[in-house]
Amino acid sequence: MSLMLSLLAIGLAVSPAHASVLARTPPSCSNIPAPHVPSATVISISGREIRNFTVPSAIPTLPYEVPNLSVCEVNVTLSHPGANDTVLVQTWLPLHGWNGQFLGVGGGAWLAGLGTIDLAIPVSRGFAASSTDAGLPGGNPSNPEAWALTQDGTVNVELLTNFASRSVHDMSVVGKALAASFYGTPVGSSFFNGCSTGGRQALVAAQKYPDDFDGILAGSPAIYWTEYVIAELWPQVVMREEGYYAPPCELDAIVQAAILACDGIDKVTDGVINDPSKCHFDPFSVVGNKASCEDGEIVIGKRAASIVRKIWDGPTTPSGERLWYGMPIGASLADLAKTVGDNGTRVGEPFFVSDTWIRYFVKADPAFDTTQFDIAGFTKIFRESKRKFDSLIGSADPDLSGFKKSGGKLLVWHGLADQLIYPQDSVHYLEQVEHIMGGKSAAIEKFFRLFLAPGVDHCGYGVPAGAVLTDPLTSLVAWVENGTAPEVLLAETKDGSPKHFTRKVCPYPKVAKYRGCGNPDVAESYKCV
Repeated sequence: MSLMLSLLAIGLAVSPAHASVLARTPPSCSNIPAPHVPSATVISISGREIRNFTVPSAIPTLPYEVPNLSVCEVNVTLSHPGANDTVLVQTWLPLHGWNGQFLGVGGGAWLAGLGTIDLAIPVSRGFAASSTDAGLPGGNPSNPEAWALTQDGTVNVELLTNFASRSVHDMSVVGKALAASFYGTPVGSSFFNGCSTGGRQALVAAQKYPDDFDGILAGSPAIYWTEYVIAELWPQVVMREEGYYAPPCELDAIVQAAILACDGIDKVTDGVINDPSKCHFDPFSVVGNKASCEDGEIVIGKRAASIVRKIWDGPTTPSGERLWYGMPIGASLADLAKTVGDNGTRVGEPFFVSDTWIRYFVKADPAFDTTQFDIAGFTKIFRESKRKFDSLIGSADPDLSGFKKSGGKLLVWHGLADQLIYPQDSVHYLEQVEHIMGGKSAAIEKFFRLFLAPGVDHCGYGVPAGAVLTDPLTSLVAWVENGTAPEVLLAETKDGSPKHFTRKVCPYPKVAKYRGCGNPDVAESYKCV
């Protein structure tokens, strides 16, 4: 099969203008000129060819190894005036089979980019691709300790700005310029793909840099950063208020009972709550039931039921004013309601993102104890986080008029069993976009579509019961290149899931409904309604 036919076979568009590019021999990798980056100074640039190498699997972000790669790797370091930073933008340029397109990839947790892990898959599919470290030293996804504070103990605003937004634009400018120099022709279409922190970066690109990318794919976007990160602490606050740190098995037994009770609402039994908003399971209904734990059976108690009820309801002020969304019913409580044994008793263990955000940024005090919040203290820190940092890292500006005017296409997806960043966030953002831009769904969906995947956890990184999107990027490419808007995204359960099936995932507010005939485990048996 020819190279062009191979690319078409995997769903990547190849325009006639790039046909000659695919056949030409790339120039030397070592003499690519330094790109011009507005508002930054390029410190160094280096390039090398790497041939026939394999990137090993790195669960969960790279679920399988990617073999037989041959690329020109270009590392550009740059700095912003007055920031005292050193930013690395790493770009991989395929030595063979470039599809004429560029892809910027986002990071996760406290990393703006993951480098090799990020670049392997898109390069194997023909993209020129870039990742950036945003100048954040340490390379630790779980702790920003190495860069969060300056020597005088204040928040490092410059590096937080890099993490929040600036690095996304730098990466776009650098990556596209390098591709144009190397291949001798401008990039055709440019794309961005990221989940979680990467999803937040994706929305930042649409909001702040509307001309950088033609198509943006954002999964589980962490856009309401200053609010949702604090809301992740709510399960710990609830357990402290109850005076009871429940063992994981007790909480999981309640979640599983809810899934069992609400599974059949959509007339299909697949171990998935198709629409958590329609599940009205009462946790107190299973009080007195037995739950299997490592040390034997325990009886589900009223305090555990109360904890789960409050987690699902979401954080409130002491007077009952709602502050943020609750965890969707059916999502795992293991991360945010985590407890550990300590000398024969159980204590809470706050999730690392909320814990470090509060300690290093909101309080600028690494020794601050996040386990001691009551509801009043939680309310105070929730509002303090938004007041101090929303203008810097808040990434939910609903005015996408610039992106719409540029002709960009935005595809957002979110798992309905996301245990870390709740899907209600993405729904709320879409509604805000519709409100601020004065359009109904039919008008907004011409450039922005949201897809909600039932039973899928955060970024589909675990082994969820639901079907995970199989290839939303190809659908986005088709939307940009051919104007073919995605009416449905295909999804399939992962290896190891309780049950294997395929599904259609529909653009919100549509949902996939079983037709009433045919195999319920096959996507073709469903329609979007």
